Amino acid sequence: MNAELLKNLEQLKKDLVLLSKERKVVLSHHKTFEHVEKMRKIVNESIELSKND
Repeated sequence: MNAELLKNLEQLKKDLVLLSKERKVVLSHHKTFEHVEKMRKIVNESIELSKND
């Protein structure tokens, strides 16, 4: 697997924890939206990486 793709997946895993029931603090709506947008960007990058392989 591409190293960049693996790095993206690890980052998504961390960000999902921040949005899950396992989180340690409650995020504001604004912060939640920021995390979701960041995750969407990572997913789009990962899709492009997988297309180029």
